[in-house]
Amino acid sequence: MITPLHHSDYTLKNRAFNCRMRNRYYEEVYYAFRAVMPLDAKGEIDGSAMNLEWFKNLAQEINRLDRVLKTCLEYAQAAVFYGKADIATLYSKDKRWGILQEEIFLVHFLQELLSTTRYIIARMETDTILQQWSGSMQDMKAKPMNSGFVSSIQEKLTAMNNATIEEFKDLFKHIIDRFQIGNTLFGTVQELQNFY
Repeated sequence: MITPLHHSDYTLKNRAFNCRMRNRYYEEVYYAFRAVMPLDAKGEIDGSAMNLEWFKNLAQEINRLDRVLKTCLEYAQAAVFYGKADIATLYSKDKRWGILQEEIFLVHFLQELLSTTRYIIARMETDTILQQWSGSMQDMKAKPMNSGFVSSIQEKLTAMNNATIEEFKDLFKHIIDRFQIGNTLFGTVQELQNFY
């Protein structure tokens, strides 16, 4: 006959499961981010590879990053009983099941990363609309009465496109710096947690 587990046993088993899934998805998040990044041999951002062709291919990879980030965040929040402080026990009081401060910080790190990723997605969607609009303006250039107006706007769109690539370089540099912090947190969490 199977003895039913107490509520706290379920809670602890769920915590262990959520921690393992968070860890698995964190690694996927990191690999998904690396797939997005054009890196040189030293592992630094290859600015020359961040051209229009790279930008066009970015959409699929950044959407994958968004999906795995969202899943990782959900498991990270569940692992620390996010919003349910009455269930949480800190690591200082319970070395086996207690919640580390690094785990809580990791939730905030993932939230920020998801926010930045969604900003990039929104910027790409807006840029795609502007590119389509710019293409339709090419047709207007053929009409002499509109060519001055259209040329002026297209010059501004071209300048904006160049600025967008530079902005993306800065954003990705920011994310790389954040991942150095995130990876340190993640390493600490993995080292201290040993659910079996």
